[in-house]
Amino acid sequence: MQSHSRWAKLRSSFQFKLFSIFTLLTFLLACLLSVLYTVNLIKKTHRSATEQLQLQAKQLGDAARLPLYAENLDLLRQLALQASRKPEIRAVVISAEDGRVLADVHRPGYSSKPSDPGEIISQTAQVYSSQQVDSVESSLAGIQDASVALIGSVRLERGTDDLTRASRHIVLLSAGSAIAFWLTVSFLCYLVLRQLTHSFNTLVHGIDAMQDGVFTSRIDIECDDEPGRVARAVNNLANALQQRDAENTRLHEEHIVLERQMLHAQKLESLGIMAGGIAHDFNNLLQSILGNMEMATRDLDPGSASEKYIANAINSAKRAASLTNLMLTYVGKGFLTRKELDLNEVIRANAEISRAATSSAIAMELSLSAGLPPILADEAHIQQVVMNLMSNAAESIEGQGSIRFTTGTQNCDQACLAASLLDEKPDPGRFVFLEVSDNGCGMSAETLHRLFDPFFTTKFTGRGLGMSAVMGIMKAHHGALFVESEPGIGTTFRALFPAVDAARPSQVKAPAAPPEQPSLPVKQLSGVALVVDDEKPVLRICSKMVKLCGFMVITACDGVDAVNKFREHANEISVVLMDLTMPKMGGITAMGEIYSIRPDSRIILSSGYNEDELAERITSQPPAGFIRKPYSLNALEAELHRVMQE
Repeated sequence: MQSHSRWAKLRSSFQFKLFSIFTLLTFLLACLLSVLYTVNLIKKTHRSATEQLQLQAKQLGDAARLPLYAENLDLLRQLALQASRKPEIRAVVISAEDGRVLADVHRPGYSSKPSDPGEIISQTAQVYSSQQVDSVESSLAGIQDASVALIGSVRLERGTDDLTRASRHIVLLSAGSAIAFWLTVSFLCYLVLRQLTHSFNTLVHGIDAMQDGVFTSRIDIECDDEPGRVARAVNNLANALQQRDAENTRLHEEHIVLERQMLHAQKLESLGIMAGGIAHDFNNLLQSILGNMEMATRDLDPGSASEKYIANAINSAKRAASLTNLMLTYVGKGFLTRKELDLNEVIRANAEISRAATSSAIAMELSLSAGLPPILADEAHIQQVVMNLMSNAAESIEGQGSIRFTTGTQNCDQACLAASLLDEKPDPGRFVFLEVSDNGCGMSAETLHRLFDPFFTTKFTGRGLGMSAVMGIMKAHHGALFVESEPGIGTTFRALFPAVDAARPSQVKAPAAPPEQPSLPVKQLSGVALVVDDEKPVLRICSKMVKLCGFMVITACDGVDAVNKFREHANEISVVLMDLTMPKMGGITAMGEIYSIRPDSRIILSSGYNEDELAERITSQPPAGFIRKPYSLNALEAELHRVMQE
């Protein structure tokens, strides 16, 4: 019973399974190689015997040519007897052309019709009156030399007993070699598997001990081979398992932090999309409101009471437009007018304004680095960044305190910029930085976490868009933003702007003014204009404004309608005023279709977004003009004049 269980355990062991597989594969491989070798060698032996018999028949035919021609029977028989003396030759038959047998010699005991045709090999050679050598011309033409005549044939027959004996010898030799190869490889395989499985068995025993909770158990390392290195790794794993709980707890906390960060980023992205959509819709509404009120003022008498009320409404609508621009700035799509700026000059100008607005107990210090390179930025937006950072610093100070403005240049690599609070990191390079430091109350970690959330504020008054606008402005200018704060100590903001690799504006010599020329009279606007907008109130007021500029108007409610109407009136339409965002077909797609109909078309796109974003989305022919919503009649007329005079 014990031997049976031992055999069952051996059969289920990894060593026995591997050994069985290897030995079986080795046996099959040895048999296959032995069979292939035997068959190939036997075929080669038979082929060699056949070729040799053919050569002997050819030689006998050459020797018997003259006797055969003269039909000398004695001489032919002597040649046949001489050829039959070779042990493998069984029969020699020399025949005339007409089939008469002139010489027939058979070995004693050999039957001319053996029971097994495979026991003999027969070869016949034709004998001609002379050597049959045809000319090249006759061979190519397929003509045989008529002077050469067939005078007979010679047939040799040989037995295959010697070939059979040779084949048996080959079979025995290959079988013995295959068995020796199989036994040798199987023995080597057994030795290798025994050593390998011994090491694995040791590993298994050690792992079983650890699985039972005995982490103090260690595996004996006998050598530095692969199993030995695995044993060392398992021993190291035993040490690491003791710290598993603490490590799992730490990883779980990190996972929670990363999940919160991801949710926060998704929330900000959703808010950005919502803010952009709301701002776009508000700009369409404000375009209708401002346009209608502007049309209303044209019908009023100057100085009337209604004109004053409408002027107040227009100012409020313009403030609403600036608020929508603030929302677009948060998502990085606000209106930008880029030019080279001296950051020091912007800070000096805003600092003077801020001194009067802040408490006299707050000292303002300027530490501005001389010789700053210019930055390419929108001046109003940079002023907004400075004012928002200064306002936050002033409101964080209770009683006496100080605000320090510092500027300078900084070379930043990718590792440095990776710490920026903005999702989009700028390319490494040279930056001009603005640092605003205060010694106010500072911010807690929770406040820092929500610092740039829109509509989040810790003030009693305020809309919570100041820092959101700062983040949007820094995004639009491809900059970086850093903040350090600690409750009770203060806060430091650092904003980085890419430096312009050019001379400072103060160092650039202004070009000589061209000689004054008499101004040309402005050409009166006329022709047919195609006005396209999906909002009916906006379409009506824009059509009215274009008519007041001097055009006849054709309207379209979307991009598909615009393309169809332009195709009908392609030769009449002088200019196209088209909204950028529309259902069915957007403005950019419709513009491409119109250009395909008439490449020299004059197209003006209108949108609440900035022109820089429009340039990024257009990859083919650009529009002739761009006007930003909401726009006035004067702005529209000026843009139409510019486009029509080009």
